[in-house]
Amino acid sequence: MVKTFLTSSPMFNSKKTFFTITLVSILLFSTSCSLLRKKELPPPVDNTEKSLVIYNMYDAEDVFEPMIQEYFKENPYVRIEYYRFDDFEEYEKRILNELAEGEGPDIFAMPNSWFIKNRKKLSAMPASEGNPTAFRTIFVEAAANDLITPDNDGVEQVYGLPLYVDTLGIYYNKDHFEDSIPTRGKPSSTWDGIKNDVYLLTKESNSSNSFEVSGIALGVTENVSNALDVLFAMMIQYGDVFYDETMSKATFSSYTSGGSRPSTDAVTLFTSFADSSQKYYSWNEDQAANYDKGDISAFVAGEVSMIFGYASTYAEILSERGNLRTDKVDVIDIDAIASAPMPQIEDPTVSTEKRDTYAEYFAFGVSRNTEYPDTAWKFLTFLSTPNNATTYFDATHRPTSLRSLIPDQSNDPLYGTFAKQVGYAETFPVVDYLLFREMMDAAISSINSGTPIGSALNAVEDRVSDSLPKGGVIVPIDPDYVAPVESVEE
Repeated sequence: MVKTFLTSSPMFNSKKTFFTITLVSILLFSTSCSLLRKKELPPPVDNTEKSLVIYNMYDAEDVFEPMIQEYFKENPYVRIEYYRFDDFEEYEKRILNELAEGEGPDIFAMPNSWFIKNRKKLSAMPASEGNPTAFRTIFVEAAANDLITPDNDGVEQVYGLPLYVDTLGIYYNKDHFEDSIPTRGKPSSTWDGIKNDVYLLTKESNSSNSFEVSGIALGVTENVSNALDVLFAMMIQYGDVFYDETMSKATFSSYTSGGSRPSTDAVTLFTSFADSSQKYYSWNEDQAANYDKGDISAFVAGEVSMIFGYASTYAEILSERGNLRTDKVDVIDIDAIASAPMPQIEDPTVSTEKRDTYAEYFAFGVSRNTEYPDTAWKFLTFLSTPNNATTYFDATHRPTSLRSLIPDQSNDPLYGTFAKQVGYAETFPVVDYLLFREMMDAAISSINSGTPIGSALNAVEDRVSDSLPKGGVIVPIDPDYVAPVESVEE
């Protein structure tokens, strides 16, 4: 954990140095956006001294410094303590323990999958800052699906604001493709096409059960950094339904009304790349055994042509490239690193079926324990303005969560791949994310060892159902609730 105080203010009597800001009264996110809210006069300036504590994962203080400095120009009465965590399990444990004791941060970032189970620990966005209708207008669908949920009365509320939504795609070695598939020079847009690409790219070594070059890193979970996210993307593409309406029962292993079983189709596709009976067999648990970063290391060393990752994965690739160069390992040329969209079941260039990939992100929520909920929410709406979202993208290269910024960010030669997918990427809610991943990881390992897919997934489904509250996680939306009519502000 790193505690950061970014600037000082003489109005606070403290031995520590704080990043001090003042909150302003602003319209939801930005006046440049078309917002569903009534015109109103700004409230009088509140010059009461306030303090906000923020917990976040990964982002260093210099990411937020320019945004908070800008905010500070107008708002000298609020100080911010910023705590950065790098250990996910430590982070979750600390937040939950502190909140349970009625303490903890005023604002904290959570993975999108946390919001469903932690709704009761959060303060909903006040009407002064916006509403679900405006949120859906401004933010992408994945964020709206995760962060808008019914309160205890069955009324929809906004419980978080995202600064980004990252999406899962492919990183590939351009030199490998130009050598083996020169007519296209990039990955296929379909899974059937990817299978053929892998067959053409893979080069077997002289030793048994290994490859000089693997076409793709996929099929197992031990040495594939985003393996389960790829599986989740496949399940979404096949139309899997993970839970019943109220999340009282897991359903992802069930048959659809049409008699299909999407989870089986997805797992069959996923594990096929580690199946030695397939002509496109190219990966196994022994690959990249000499590297610390598994598939990422193998990609950097030129030993695998395609890996799956997010926009944020590029920083890991560059870091590992530096590490391997230090170890005198031949590494991929930077100009040979390229990105491509997530492959689809149906050809996206000719099919009318909806494209899908998996999205993951952190969003900021406001604690129910905070002394200043309105102040905290006003700060978050400031962070979520288009200008600040652009500043955040320039610093982190994580794709925008704002619909209005997708076209501009899509022009980036590398990160644009991930920005283009934000508009159609999907997530799914999880009550205990770490437990779910642990169970799915074990299921894939057992399937690769010969356990029938159906029985392995049934076991996971039963365990997930047992972990859900009997009354369900999601409160049904009140059918009699009528949202207030709001005027549109241009």
